[in-house]
Amino acid sequence: MRYLFGFLCVCALGVIPLVGCSENGGGGGSGGMGGGGTGGVPGCQSPEDCDDSNDCTGNACADGMCEYTPLADGTACDQNNECTTGMCADGECDTAPVQDGNPCGRETPDGEPRGGCYGGLCNFVPVSVTFGAREVVFDWSADQCEEFDIPDGPAKAVRASDGEIVLFGTIHETGNYLSRGNDFDSLEHDCAHPAHRSANLLTPESYENNEWLWSPYRVGAEWHVLIHNEFHDAVSINCSPSYLCWYNSITYAISTDGARTFVKPSPPAHVVAPAPRVWTPPDTPTQNWYVEGYLGPTNIVLGPDDYYYALFELQRTLPDMVSDLHGLCAIRTKTLDDPASWRAWDGSGFNLPLTSPYAAGGDVPECEFLPGTGRQGAGALTYNTYIDRYMRVSRWGQWIDAQTLICGFYFSLSSDLIHWSDIQLLARADIGVSWGCETGPGGPPMLEPVHVQYPSIVDHADSTTNFERPGRTPYLYYTRHNGGYWLDRDLVRVPLTFTLKE
Repeated sequence: MRYLFGFLCVCALGVIPLVGCSENGGGGGSGGMGGGGTGGVPGCQSPEDCDDSNDCTGNACADGMCEYTPLADGTACDQNNECTTGMCADGECDTAPVQDGNPCGRETPDGEPRGGCYGGLCNFVPVSVTFGAREVVFDWSADQCEEFDIPDGPAKAVRASDGEIVLFGTIHETGNYLSRGNDFDSLEHDCAHPAHRSANLLTPESYENNEWLWSPYRVGAEWHVLIHNEFHDAVSINCSPSYLCWYNSITYAISTDGARTFVKPSPPAHVVAPAPRVWTPPDTPTQNWYVEGYLGPTNIVLGPDDYYYALFELQRTLPDMVSDLHGLCAIRTKTLDDPASWRAWDGSGFNLPLTSPYAAGGDVPECEFLPGTGRQGAGALTYNTYIDRYMRVSRWGQWIDAQTLICGFYFSLSSDLIHWSDIQLLARADIGVSWGCETGPGGPPMLEPVHVQYPSIVDHADSTTNFERPGRTPYLYYTRHNGGYWLDRDLVRVPLTFTLKE
């Protein structure tokens, strides 16, 4: 594939609890001896020695003993969370979330808000990032199984039932070869088992065209995967060369032999998210990409509500052949082995069935873009246990002043998978666009001196089966283009350390 660049506590809006609903709920308080009148703890020298982290008690040190006295009911408390309000009652802080959408997350006292409050949580958490030494995971010149065996999507890892690590790191529609090892340092490319070869049918309505095993998720003996499917029009005289015309959909396959072979349900039962409009080639010859449909799903993550979630992109080239429609959508299901069970976010809830326009006899409703995400790519998705937020990593650019555009890998945070914070720079990088990105000295250092893409986060210490809950010290995986021959690209990883800013 040639890269195109292009949960809440309040349920009235149809947004279900995903994370953090217990963190700032009513009746909070922090323990200590608040609410219990006075008490004694020996050994204090000053009131500071008696801090019980309870905003609703007064602390005193008398004759070497700590004493705690409840503050008057109605005293304001919980001042450390800008997304909740609190009043003292019986020596405890009784909190309630502020209105959803309230701005929050100022990195400096005078700074602009970079996030919003949802369910009593701010979706923006300021974080700094430091890097370790790079490691090459897959060297195309030495490790390829065949010429088109390349890292052509975000790397994702799954742990087999026997503890073996399976890395979906060099997916490409010709063979989708995987790497395996007892751990991340012993991964070997499995050339004996191409996990899936594309059907390469020439009809758009088949949804069996060029197929990438994009988003795996193992449950027991079943390895589910969302497929990034591309139809390239080889018939239209306005699509030349054919790869410039993309008709994209998301489909499904399953493996029951340890991810050595994947099989799709009988068509059309394999379709998860078909492009919402019938394929219509351009009226004039393409000068650049001509795109239609859903593409590039993120990792699948399991929410605390037992739904499986993923994000993906909707793209459409507009009639002027220059501008396009481009945004981020979300889907969920409780039954991974039923492709038709996924529902998309429609602006108020996950209510939209994803129907083929060929089955419906014409264009069908399409997903609603997630608010505040603009034209950002879906990228890779995890829940970071150190930051306590969902994290989405993709490549993008951000203006830091009127003249300076910093391009690279960025991340955004969310407490509910719907409302996302402002982006934060993960690593400055050459992302292969001609926007006038700043590439000179000064500012953050460049990750690589060459073009990079497909960032993802994998924590080798993550104990979950599908590596969906990284912590403070994960790895950043990405594809590095070595220049010269366009297939010469490596899969690289670099250790990261996240640190919460004060």
